[in-house]
Amino acid sequence: MAGAQEAAAPIAVRTLHDAVEVAVQQSSEAASLPALRAQAEALRRSGRGPFVGPPVISADILTRSQGVIEEETSVSAGIRWPGEGKAIRTYAGRVGEAARSGLDAARLRIAGSVREAWWALAAARAAVAVNRDQVGISSTISKQVARLVGAGEQARRDLLLAQAETAAAQSRLSQAEAELARAEAAYAALAGSPPEDLAPEIQATVTDPKNSPALRAALDRAALADARATSLTYGARLRLEGSVGVRRERGGVGDPTVSPEPFRNALLVGIKVPLGRNQAAVADAAAAQSDALGAGAEANRLRIRLVAEQRAAQARLEAAERSLEQAQARRAALAEALALTERGRAEGEVGFIEALRARQTLSEAERDLAVARVARFAAISSFNQAMGVLP
Repeated sequence: MAGAQEAAAPIAVRTLHDAVEVAVQQSSEAASLPALRAQAEALRRSGRGPFVGPPVISADILTRSQGVIEEETSVSAGIRWPGEGKAIRTYAGRVGEAARSGLDAARLRIAGSVREAWWALAAARAAVAVNRDQVGISSTISKQVARLVGAGEQARRDLLLAQAETAAAQSRLSQAEAELARAEAAYAALAGSPPEDLAPEIQATVTDPKNSPALRAALDRAALADARATSLTYGARLRLEGSVGVRRERGGVGDPTVSPEPFRNALLVGIKVPLGRNQAAVADAAAAQSDALGAGAEANRLRIRLVAEQRAAQARLEAAERSLEQAQARRAALAEALALTERGRAEGEVGFIEALRARQTLSEAERDLAVARVARFAAISSFNQAMGVLP
């Protein structure tokens, strides 16, 4: 009970790893794991002993009005073929292995969804922060221009341009806030309330696709399907049924001229042979064999796909790093250009419109830089996802 309460205790989300654990706890795969373990244990127990299923006890009594003539008690059960019990126990072991690897694969798949929601939320927060700063800067400029217009030192046209830029900045902020609300809702559906700081991941090293939880789960599913097909082939054979019993019988009952005889005991040993195979079991075995072949082919396709995804993730990460470097260089150049423009405007060499355009261009560069930073962190997470590495 204490272990169950501890497992159900809420996790304080501080990192991406914590968010994934919260999402896994809420997943259907985690909820179904105890039932799969119970199934594996039941299969393991069913594979023990020489009989198929529990033995059946039967009893018969033959009587007449004067008393019991015959009593018979027997126990019967289907007999396993040699190797059938081992095949069933192997199948049970594969069920447990497939359940564990399936949960690991589900954890990785959920991690991919959480990673996407995590960085979509980070991008939305960065966009809101940048646009909020731009609204503040635009409002400050509008107030300064309004003061200069009132003093007769600036044209009213410049005030209208400054007010238009403020309105545009406020519009961009409203759109960014709406996108942030959508990103928060998408994240909350997976992992609850997000933390204040969305920390990035550490980039993992390149791994062999065979170590991916997804591929291990696919291989375990293929092995499970093969073990199931093997166990069902025994059920498609002729199933012999053996029985052992005791019979007690006596004579003289019902004949008034003869004294009833004492009971005599006899041992009964029998065997039943069906006249044909169970065609439903034959069909199940054929279907299981088909599923095993399909699972093996699916595992091979997944291995090829994982190699391609790793290459694509590597290329995406390299492109994101180049994009970030370019965005940093562009922002630095435009910031320096704005400083020169502001100096020229103070000296009367540059007009207000040109200075406003320079600030708008810098604002766009700052938004692009914020997007590029988040895109690089998202590319690292995507790279780790392709490598099969959990946060």
